[in-house]
Amino acid sequence: MKTKLSILVVTAIVLYSCQQKDWTGSNENGIETDSSEISGISDRMVRKWFLMNRESDSIMASAQQTIQQQRGEVESHPPDEREYINTCISEAQQHLDQLKKKVKYIREFATHIEKYDLALQHTIDSLKEDYVKEKFKMDDALKHLR
Repeated sequence: MKTKLSILVVTAIVLYSCQQKDWTGSNENGIETDSSEISGISDRMVRKWFLMNRESDSIMASAQQTIQQQRGEVESHPPDEREYINTCISEAQQHLDQLKKKVKYIREFATHIEKYDLALQHTIDSLKEDYVKEKFKMDDALKHLR
């Protein structure tokens, strides 16, 4: 009887400690996946955030690679073109930095949402619109480099 009671107590302690443990997962960008699902945000909204995360990571990596490549090749151009290319590189880098800041803010904002409600929709739409505008500005600046 004493052994059964000990096993029951140990099992109860293990279950209790497992419930207390933080089981929230996170992806490579530092956004908690389970905490946002627990917080009441719909699965559809979570999928949108993660798609935007992957897209933004890909866009920023590609832009950074293009900028670095152009910086390496700027010396191979005639002197009169170098100033224009350097200006385009600088502009593209500024837009990339702005995009990185916006993405970082959106990620932080998303991780702090505790409960989704309709009032948040305007903020979410505004953040997405800012992201898209900055992405287009950066794309336009990169077109001048290619």
